[in-house]
Amino acid sequence: MDKRSLLKKANYYYITDGESKISVLDQVRTAVKNGVKIIQYREKGKNDRKRYEELKKITDICDEKALLIVNDRTDLALAVGADGVHLGQNDLPPRAVSKFAQDLLIGVSTHEIEQAEEVPSVVDYLAVGPVFRTETKEDTSPELGVERAKVIADSVDIPTAAIGGIEKDDLETLSESFDMICAISNVTREGDLSERISYFEEKIAEVKRR
Repeated sequence: MDKRSLLKKANYYYITDGESKISVLDQVRTAVKNGVKIIQYREKGKNDRKRYEELKKITDICDEKALLIVNDRTDLALAVGADGVHLGQNDLPPRAVSKFAQDLLIGVSTHEIEQAEEVPSVVDYLAVGPVFRTETKEDTSPELGVERAKVIADSVDIPTAAIGGIEKDDLETLSESFDMICAISNVTREGDLSERISYFEEKIAEVKRR
């Protein structure tokens, strides 16, 4: 399936959690099995060889059923044949990446409406956050809150993902403005992983269908 077509079908945006008791590979298998269409690989505590070997296995698991997005590292995304790369505000500029990685989807993190308004046309989707304070990422920007995050999402014409401290009670209102929603610790560190992923995937889809 075409990458952008699969991006449009995405609901729950899964980011791997290296602090979970469940291995990264099992996390991805569970996510794909439960219908998740986009997986972001974010494992900063591992060396490049370990990341490469893990990503090659994840590529096989996704196998056109889900998009594989690599956090920050365009070189790793290209090396393993991933579907895209996700860039922060301090990473390579999207336009520069698009010149040597034309086949990669490009996602960008944004924390302010000014950043969203300046996103170049080469960007395929935008992640907005943190909506709330989060423990899963260090050095985050101040929390936006639901209403401010929704204003940012509504200001752009490309797919958007809400991220940062999101819980299941937030899905209803966030899905009104966002195409995708990410929750990490609330899913990967509480209860049954398969049940939690299934709930988030189905709840987001339900609200979007209305």
